[in-house]
Amino acid sequence: MRTAVDSSVLFDIVKGAPGAAAAQTALETALAQGSLCVCAVVVAELGRYFVDEQNLREFLAACQIEHDPMSMDTALEAARIMRGYARNKGPRERTAPDFLIGAHAMTQADALLSTDAGFFRHDFAGLSVVTP
Repeated sequence: MRTAVDSSVLFDIVKGAPGAAAAQTALETALAQGSLCVCAVVVAELGRYFVDEQNLREFLAACQIEHDPMSMDTALEAARIMRGYARNKGPRERTAPDFLIGAHAMTQADALLSTDAGFFRHDFAGLSVVTP
């Protein structure tokens, strides 16, 4: 099983947030069931918490998380879901990165590990969402 990891889970770990222990346990559980991956959006969002790219690479490697390049089909799926979201007048706080992360998980992985399960379960039909 391939699990895509949302930025929110990694933010908790990197920032030492109250949910860090649960996030770490969820990563370990998902890893025991297969592999972990992130798309470029997650790498970019996470990068601001590291002094340089080498430290970020080392963190991802230590967590056994691989970068998985996003396909054109995935980007197009994100656009399709964004159009539906806009037609349904979804809250404006959702931006393209949210849709790209969800579409990546839906088309290139088997599940998404996220602390934002409500949004992903509602707007990404069929996506298996796991929470810490």
